[in-house]
Amino acid sequence: MPVNVDTVYQTVQALANKEQRGYLTPQEFNLFAIQAQKDIFEQYLYDLDAVRAENPQKRELGDSVQHILFKIQNTTGVTVDQNTIVPNGTDIPTDRFTGKIFVKFQGKTRTVRKIENIDQIHDIRGSRWHRAGFDEIVYFEDGFGKIQVWTGVGQLGSNSVTCETIVGFPSIVNWGYVIVNENPVYDPSTSTNFALHESEQPDLVSKILKLTGISIEDQEVYQAGATEEALNTQQQNK
Repeated sequence: MPVNVDTVYQTVQALANKEQRGYLTPQEFNLFAIQAQKDIFEQYLYDLDAVRAENPQKRELGDSVQHILFKIQNTTGVTVDQNTIVPNGTDIPTDRFTGKIFVKFQGKTRTVRKIENIDQIHDIRGSRWHRAGFDEIVYFEDGFGKIQVWTGVGQLGSNSVTCETIVGFPSIVNWGYVIVNENPVYDPSTSTNFALHESEQPDLVSKILKLTGISIEDQEVYQAGATEEALNTQQQNK
């Protein structure tokens, strides 16, 4: 389930307007909501890169990667595709490449390990002892948007090479409303919920609250958002 936009709107207004400290217009809320959602989604991508970079030798990284991928896959408008063709076995697709390469080899799909450069391939293939036991498939980045995939026999260049990509972007959030007695009232027919999974509701509230504090130049509102964000991080790390 995605995060309900009205639930976040009402929560932010209640916190921002505590003791009559401030009011957020619907237009401001929508701008801040779009920015908060964008920040959270981009953090997914950063975290995915960081976790995989810390464990380049592992084929499966466990719960941390699966948890991030779960959040990405449950973002409306976004899909994770592990079967995106790498044309010629060398050209990375224009969709966001996550850093995972797969090869269909001897009837099985295998994960390909990343190495630093072609010198490592030459070292292995130049050694008779290493070459005899070289049954792994590896790749390295060969310039912008290019890779080379190698086995102990030689370089692979066919369309058997695929990769994992993240396709699309989160849908735009909008708190729609009608004016009743000069006040904005929620209109679900013109509203669009957040694209993020419902577990992100606390983070959305805290980020929007921080942006509200900056907008109305109220340090206490900003600090309330920062405190909520810190508490959310603590709970997630337990």
